[in-house]
Amino acid sequence: MFFYDPNNPERLWIHFHGFATNVWGSKIEFARSYFRRTKAFSFYAMDMDYEKHTTTEVLEVLEVLVLGFSEKYAEIVLCGSSHGAYIATNYVRFKELGNVKKLLLLAPSFRTLDLVIRELGEDRVRGWLEGKEVLRFKEEDVEIEVREDFAKDILERGYEIIRDGEVHFPKDPPVEIFLVHGTGDEIVPVEDSRLFASKVRVSEFIEVEDDHQLSESFGRVLTDLVEKGKL
Repeated sequence: MFFYDPNNPERLWIHFHGFATNVWGSKIEFARSYFRRTKAFSFYAMDMDYEKHTTTEVLEVLEVLVLGFSEKYAEIVLCGSSHGAYIATNYVRFKELGNVKKLLLLAPSFRTLDLVIRELGEDRVRGWLEGKEVLRFKEEDVEIEVREDFAKDILERGYEIIRDGEVHFPKDPPVEIFLVHGTGDEIVPVEDSRLFASKVRVSEFIEVEDDHQLSESFGRVLTDLVEKGKL
């Protein structure tokens, strides 16, 4: 499933949803409606099905997508929410940028694998980390099954952006970065974004009084950034 709204001939917004969601999430709904109304960006989002693919596979598909869209659009913004931000940030680390100019990272998970281990416990994930078995767990009453080589791929390729308190990302990134994180986030610590912003040049780091989903603030922050010409 995907959405593609060609609202603007020059600028494209590509949105990556979080791990346990899909294209029917509230952020995508708001962004689609806003961009259809304002024509500020064309818009693209697709169901990512992260648990069915390795990060390497996702990035390889996205590179083809981004470079193809770069033939049509002069400016591309990658917007990622939670694990989607993990994907967007790793895209900038490892793949050809094409016409990607900016990143908007929403409650970004800079260490998805570490957060899963901390939540579920090392004993429960040991076989999965070794690539020997699938990982099954519940997320908001949804049963999730993550393929057996998902973690091994992350470990072998070095996709964790924050590891052992160190930030593995260029200090002077090749794109503009905008960071938004809620101080009430109980899933991804806001301290991770603070650490990232202290080590990497970001155009703006916005802390809001909100939860992981940015339920109360996303629409306001997006509108403000676009109307002020920052995005």
